Amino acid sequence: MIIRSASFRDLARIEQLYREATEDERHGAQMTPDSPVPQATLLRLWQALTKSLSSLVPITDVSEEMLVAEDAKEGVVGFVQVQSLSVRPRAWQILNLCTSTTAHGHFARAELLDGVRNQGLEHGVQRVHVRLPLDHPLLPVFLEHGFTQFATEQILYRDQATDVEPTVRSTLIRPARRDDIGAIYLLYLRTTPSHVADVEGPSLKTWQAGYAQGLIAALGRDSVRHVVVERPGIVAWAAIRPPTAAQPASLSMMCEGHDSALRDAIIDAVLAELPSGPASCVLRHYDSELIRALQARGFAVYGTQLLLISELGEKVRINAPSRRKKPVLVHAGIAHSVPSGSPSVPLRVLSTTTTRRQRSSPR
Repeated sequence: MIIRSASFRDLARIEQLYREATEDERHGAQMTPDSPVPQATLLRLWQALTKSLSSLVPITDVSEEMLVAEDAKEGVVGFVQVQSLSVRPRAWQILNLCTSTTAHGHFARAELLDGVRNQGLEHGVQRVHVRLPLDHPLLPVFLEHGFTQFATEQILYRDQATDVEPTVRSTLIRPARRDDIGAIYLLYLRTTPSHVADVEGPSLKTWQAGYAQGLIAALGRDSVRHVVVERPGIVAWAAIRPPTAAQPASLSMMCEGHDSALRDAIIDAVLAELPSGPASCVLRHYDSELIRALQARGFAVYGTQLLLISELGEKVRINAPSRRKKPVLVHAGIAHSVPSGSPSVPLRVLSTTTTRRQRSSPR
């Protein structure tokens, strides 16, 4: 089996594999008594959030990397799509992993994940993230190949906006600036359990590369609106991504929960900034107060996903030992100085021979 980069000739087979995998998940989904919404709606929302077919188109994008597994008999039996976050240190996120239902497709899963690791090492990638629905059949495959679960996320969704108190934004929230990133990171450390922060954000740069799919690192450089609340330090942050043709408007936020009245006012102010129409929000399992507050404002929990991470080896530059210069042999001699110019006083040569004194003896 060969793992190689995808080309335009593989698009038809990739789309066929994707549609087959989507159909299998739709037919395999079963209604459960405790399901908060119809399963068909959940599948449509999940496809809009994480499995949009439009994400398969930009193969030529520099931020996309797609590998295919090609068998000598069956041809292309699987593909994996990763997205590169334009931050340092470099991190990848796996968007799609689809294989055929044959035996070759089953073994192609491990080969594709190994190919992602090898390609990541060549590109200087240090971390690979992936989000999977709860009890997804591919979860054991990722766990067997070095991925570790460190957080659980709840997907909340609403169809239409509810009535929110107006004129709250001018007195409570303000647009975020790039010099607020350090304070937002401190807010993250205060609101995140230590066992999660140690894995996801041991440093500021590492946290920017992975948290919220790199939203913080691109603050002020894309169409996402960032707002913060200061009292006097930053006690809340929110990012609003505008809707697109394939995805609804999305909301990400953090908020300290010491003052419940302030938290409710912040949520109302942030929701007032959301555009009209469908909206989604992804919150961590430890943000239970925010989840309950959004549910009281028209959001419903539509699904649960697991956040997994894999640490790759880091390239270390080793300086080669400097070459010793080849010794040069010179004639040994007595060093003597040469005057730079002619002296003003003439020099004369002193004779070192002694004059023998002739002594006359009497005869």
